[in-house]
Amino acid sequence: MNFYQHTNNWIKGELFESKLIIAFGILTVIIGVLIWKMGNTPNSKALLLPLVITGGIYSAIGGNMLYSNQKRIVEMQQNFQENQTEFVQAEKKRVEDFQYQYKISKVVATVFFIATILIFWFTKNPTWQGIGIGLSLFGLAGLLVDYFSEERASIYYQKILEFLQL
Repeated sequence: MNFYQHTNNWIKGELFESKLIIAFGILTVIIGVLIWKMGNTPNSKALLLPLVITGGIYSAIGGNMLYSNQKRIVEMQQNFQENQTEFVQAEKKRVEDFQYQYKISKVVATVFFIATILIFWFTKNPTWQGIGIGLSLFGLAGLLVDYFSEERASIYYQKILEFLQL
């Protein structure tokens, strides 16, 4: 298998992930609006902003990923054709440079989950509880996305190392 096929698989995975993130964001906004519109309790009204904000942030993240990765496809293919070894070394550095983000997302998710528990433990305020639900949803979605992204990055990095050993 040509090394660029591994790069192409990586990019396809990133594009798929970005579309899922966008869909999650849009769905979260829609659910927030529906709960607000159809609900008649203070808790249902308090969920609107946290869900719209969470969905908006995820839609923006997914949109940015989609745009940057689509732009990167042509650039990567040209760089690979010009100098394969230099391309793979640049990819190695790129993959190594973003590995720290997986640890950060786990820490952020943990903080958000703890904050949610504390919010629900210490207050019965619908607004704060809505914020807690938004935080936990944000943390859970982040963990889910990074779970698959980290796996793909690990597989891709292994292919990079194999190519460089040849």
